[in-house]
Amino acid sequence: MLFELKAVSGTGKVTMLRIDAPAEADARREAQLRGLSVFLARPLRGGSGKRFGAAAARLNVYSFAQELLTLLRAGLSLVSALETIVEKEGGAGARTVVESLLLRLRQGGRLSEALEQAGAVFPQILVAGVRASERTGSLEEALQRYCDYAGRLDEARKKIIAAMIYPTLLLVVGMLVTAFLIGFVVPKFATVYRESGGDMPWASAVLFEAGRLIGAHPFECAGAVLALVLGVVAAFSRAAVRAWFGQRIRALPGVGQHIRVYELARLYRTLAMLLRGGTPIVPALSLAASMLSGALRDQLAQASRQIAQGEPISRALESNALTTAVGNRMLGVGERGGGMADMLARIADYHDEETTRWVEWASRLFEPLMMALLGLVIGGIVVLLYMPIFDLAGSVK
Repeated sequence: MLFELKAVSGTGKVTMLRIDAPAEADARREAQLRGLSVFLARPLRGGSGKRFGAAAARLNVYSFAQELLTLLRAGLSLVSALETIVEKEGGAGARTVVESLLLRLRQGGRLSEALEQAGAVFPQILVAGVRASERTGSLEEALQRYCDYAGRLDEARKKIIAAMIYPTLLLVVGMLVTAFLIGFVVPKFATVYRESGGDMPWASAVLFEAGRLIGAHPFECAGAVLALVLGVVAAFSRAAVRAWFGQRIRALPGVGQHIRVYELARLYRTLAMLLRGGTPIVPALSLAASMLSGALRDQLAQASRQIAQGEPISRALESNALTTAVGNRMLGVGERGGGMADMLARIADYHDEETTRWVEWASRLFEPLMMALLGLVIGGIVVLLYMPIFDLAGSVK
């Protein structure tokens, strides 16, 4: 949800900003991480906030940044480049967003202000990079850094998704086969055995009774399954449910540690991009907080306060469990050598490779386990279907 906040900066300046967050408390916390004192916060349920929130799903920010960078390098001015993007954009929602940027620029505003005014459409790290480039006149470099950053994040995400495609397809196909057996085959067998009037094992009797129930009320059973699916989808659309489920997943032995490493890799990559763009470390930490989950976000806020008080980056992150043994040593090298941004990028690469290897290993282990489980379920149904025939054959003999 998009929230509009009125806050006071450290210099006493009153500012208005919009933050996309699951709840008002999260929006206030995000503003506090930016060094602001919030005295008014309200959700934006209509107007431009709602319009931009809907358009965010239609505008691919990564593609937009790539197109803008290409046009600027071709020699077009910023306004001409945005006009070109508007002309080629097919989606009405995305075109509305780019037109709003053009309008702001024609009114004399800056690109960073236009991006920030769009609310949740553009990530704050892109806004910060563009704002820093406006002081140095290096907008193309800022866009290139964001494209490299977003590309690496997208690459890591695609590797994880690719490793999970086959197990997911296997699970879906197994569930469909099981549903076909229970919903179509079992009722047919149940009718035949009921007409024969013979005795059957209790397990087969239970299966056939379920089959008769499904056969007698097919639409009601289908509606119940659909309602269950819609209920699960509706539940996971709530931020509180997703947070609770995420906590349960992170509590699993071995899984939580790798999820934490994946989040830390995103944090380090974001910090590397912001530092290369000239953003100081403390504001960079505040902007990068969105890469972490709730508990780690609080730990990052504590580390940011320690760094602001003069604590070394490596020591502050280590004391708040925001680094690994390898990552902490590499941070120390970066502090001594002065190349912190490059070192953070190397740490992110290392952790991304570690996460990818673990996901591939887990998927290879999960595939045979899933096949064995589905084989037991489907095979068990088939055996229960034919057990009365086996008993009948034995009695005739």
